[in-house]
Amino acid sequence: MSTPYQNSRNFASVNGVSLHYALDGKDTYPLLVLVNMASHNLTCWEVVMAPLLESFQVLRFDIRGTGKSTGGKNDDYTFSQYGDDLVALMDVLDLDKALVVGVAYGSRTVARLALNHPTRLLGVGMFDVALTPPVEQKGQHDLARQAMALLKQAGEPLVALQKYWRFYEDRATALLAHTAHESEPDVTAQLASVNLPVLIACGEQDMNLAESKRIAQTVPSASFSAMAMAGHCSVFYRPQLFVQLIQDFYRKQCV
Repeated sequence: MSTPYQNSRNFASVNGVSLHYALDGKDTYPLLVLVNMASHNLTCWEVVMAPLLESFQVLRFDIRGTGKSTGGKNDDYTFSQYGDDLVALMDVLDLDKALVVGVAYGSRTVARLALNHPTRLLGVGMFDVALTPPVEQKGQHDLARQAMALLKQAGEPLVALQKYWRFYEDRATALLAHTAHESEPDVTAQLASVNLPVLIACGEQDMNLAESKRIAQTVPSASFSAMAMAGHCSVFYRPQLFVQLIQDFYRKQCV
């Protein structure tokens, strides 16, 4: 049986690479772009697609070198480049402005996008974000177990994680794609000047919680939400809450 990853076949040539993308929903709805977390391809968002499509047209894409997107030159693996690629993809698809939301590593691209392409944005959302060098991840596993235990105690449904969410065509370029943090510094101070609606949210069982709060306190236009019973990559713990936060943010701050 084929997987959604195998069945996804839309590509666009931008900035010297072939970007794998999926555009779903009514074109009369506002555009929402989702930026993948590390080690995932665009199919990982299927856990929230149905409710998001009730309010948005949704664009998903694999950053260069990951999923089915091809890689480029070694020095082009930067968050700024990933943002430039997204804007070029929007141009190819004749899409004007979007609310752009990233989770975890994907939030770093969103931060750069807010600085470099503010006129193409309705607003930005950064979930489970840290803009400093990545924290030691060993502690995330213990926190993830805590979040899962809390969800079970509360009788909340658990998300069934799928292996194909992590499928890549080229592991070598995927590794390069996840080195962007090595060449671009923390941009929190610059974000303070961004004149856009900003949503920052983080799971309470996430080692990035303190960093997410620091960013929210630095950016005057930012609102912050702590997500109970959620570890790193909070969308996989609280998908309904993730959708609600985005819908409420758009309705209250982006329209």
